[in-house]
Amino acid sequence: MSVATLNNIRLQLGHCVIPIFLGLGNFGNLFTTWILIRTVKQRANSCALYLLCGSLANWFVIDTVLVSYFYGLDHTEPIHLYNVLCKLRWYGGYTLFMVSRCFMIAACVDRWALCSQNIRIRSFSQPKIALRVISFIIIGSMLVNSALLFFFNNSSGRCAVNPSYNLAYTSYTLAFIGILPPSLMILFSVLARHNLRMIRSRVQPIDGDRTRDIHIHKRDHDLIKMLFGEVLVFCLSTCPFPFSVLYNFITAPITSDKTPLRVAIETLINFIIQPLLTYTYCCTQFYVYGFFSKKFRTDFLEIIHLQRTNRVNQATTVQTVGPRERN
Repeated sequence: MSVATLNNIRLQLGHCVIPIFLGLGNFGNLFTTWILIRTVKQRANSCALYLLCGSLANWFVIDTVLVSYFYGLDHTEPIHLYNVLCKLRWYGGYTLFMVSRCFMIAACVDRWALCSQNIRIRSFSQPKIALRVISFIIIGSMLVNSALLFFFNNSSGRCAVNPSYNLAYTSYTLAFIGILPPSLMILFSVLARHNLRMIRSRVQPIDGDRTRDIHIHKRDHDLIKMLFGEVLVFCLSTCPFPFSVLYNFITAPITSDKTPLRVAIETLINFIIQPLLTYTYCCTQFYVYGFFSKKFRTDFLEIIHLQRTNRVNQATTVQTVGPRERN
């Protein structure tokens, strides 16, 4: 297979897959945000707040960074021309990604705390605590990622990592994308499921409270399944990226010895990993929730039915008022 063929495959993948991601992602995040806002309005829920903020962060990511990738397929991105845009592009993208990941971690911790037998731990699962945690996550992510403003520049003619910071950037990627987030998500998801099983095995509800008890635990179990599904998608789609960065760092000293064919193959693989695989997580939240949660599907159908009913009522009102005005 020739270099030109590999480059053409990469371009065709970008032209086909990225628009699909943008369409599915915008549609999904719109309705995810809508459903979660309704949930929070009906009853303040700390986990719903985390998921809502995560959905908004994912929405911003795909409509900024992913659009930038799509534009760069056939044009020269401004980040390669202006150093300020180069730094802000990567700083903003990584900050939004970190915010989204941290909201997911907080949601997993929240479900674990809710199912805990310890009253102090259980107190973490409160809306007022969630608002403080959300503020801390946003500010903390902005501060932690400030180092990226030094890592990236376009001194070589392209916006990329400064070779002087390759080791620091690789370490950052492995720690804050490849190791800590999936480990914490998996850990607290497993602990939450374990705590929920313990509660179900210990609690014997009386007849008068049986329905309420089962309802509460089923809802909590439903949220845990939703989170577990999203954690699974996150690990499968995002974790290859840090190892791709690690590979590029290890092979950097022999870059000049690579053949054009090898460079083309690595470029294609890197493109599949980043942005295609990496942004899958940002575009699939709605579909993961819908797959794992019957309640989420029901809420979505209620919104569709409500909008359809409103349109019918508006059309009926117009038809009724029109003849009266003429009379």
